[in-house]
Amino acid sequence: MQKIRTISLCGLLFVTSFSSQAITPIDTKENPNQGWGGSVGIGLEGESGTKDEQEYAANLILRHVKEQRTALLLSNYNYAETNDVKDEDDLFVHGRWTENNFFRPMLDWELFAQYQYDKFDDLSSRELLGSGVRWRFEDKSDEGKLYTSLGAGGFFEHEESDSQNEENNNWRGNFYAKWVWDRADAFPYTLYGQLYLQPVLDDLGDLRATGSGGIKFGITEALALHLEAEVEYDSEPFEEAEETNWEYAIKLSYSFD
Repeated sequence: MQKIRTISLCGLLFVTSFSSQAITPIDTKENPNQGWGGSVGIGLEGESGTKDEQEYAANLILRHVKEQRTALLLSNYNYAETNDVKDEDDLFVHGRWTENNFFRPMLDWELFAQYQYDKFDDLSSRELLGSGVRWRFEDKSDEGKLYTSLGAGGFFEHEESDSQNEENNNWRGNFYAKWVWDRADAFPYTLYGQLYLQPVLDDLGDLRATGSGGIKFGITEALALHLEAEVEYDSEPFEEAEETNWEYAIKLSYSFD
C-alpha cells in the first residue's frame, strides 16, 4: 500500500510540480555525514493543443565533508517555451567552503562564490566573491531539533543588464539567518527558511533582500516532498526588471546522503 501511494504521488508531482522552480535550494542537512552527500531534482511539464508548452527544471545540492571542512555546491536551472517561444531561462550556481569551529566552537569561517543569470529579469550575468563568519546554534527537545545559523560578511559583485548596455560593480554586506526545524514524532517533517540582507556598503539605500522557506515531508528514506516559496527584493534593479519577484514550488527531491 505504501509503495502504491508513493508511486502515485511521484507521478502526480512530475506532471504538476515544476511550473515554477527558480527558488534557491536550501541545504537542510545540518549535521551531514563525512564524505559525499546531497540531493537532486529533475522535472518537466508539457501541454499541447491550443497552447504548446514545455518546461524543464533541475536542481542540485552537492556536499563533501572532511572533518571540520565542508565544500557545498548549490545549483538550479530552469527553461521553458510556449508556442516555440522561450519565456524562461535562468541559472543559479553557488559554491561555498566552510571551516567549522574556525574561531571557536560553533563559530565558523566561510568563503563563497556565485554566478547567475536570468534572461527574463534583465540579468545577463551576476558574479560575486566573498567571505564571512557564521554562528551556529542547536536546541534539542523531545519534540525535535532546531538548528539556527547567523552569518555576517561581505562580497564584491559584478552584474550586467541583458537589455541595456549597463554594468554595476559593488561591494555589498552580507547578513543572513537560516533555521531548520526537524520534527520528531509520529508524523515527522522538516520546516526550514532563510533570510538574506545585502546592502551596498557605500549606499545603504541600495538593498537586495531574499526570503525563502518551505516544509519537507519524507515519502521514503530517500524521496521527499517539498512545498516552498521565495520573495526577492531589489531597491535599484535594472530598467527592465521588477523590484519584487515571488516564486513558489511543489517539488520532489532524491537524497543520496
